[in-house]
Amino acid sequence: MSHYLPQTDNPDGFSVLLIDTHASIPALLVCADQRIRAAKNLLQCLSLMSGNSSHPHDLSCICEASALLLQEGCDLLGVLTLREDTVH
Repeated sequence: MSHYLPQTDNPDGFSVLLIDTHASIPALLVCADQRIRAAKNLLQCLSLMSGNSSHPHDLSCICEASALLLQEGCDLLGVLTLREDTVH
């Protein structure tokens, strides 16, 4: 496994956002937890919005932000899985 792994949500052809695969397990878990909780909070806000008080663009922005945060969290958890596989 390379030292830096590009995140899945990088735009095609660009590896700008990278995950340090040598970061400590607690650091990777904290980052994954932060992103997954932030996505959960956005989705919770979405569930409390009324159809009359929201603009269609707002819904799209919340969904996009949630998807990016969840993908980053999954990518971080994926690094932990890869590291676990290399140990065994």
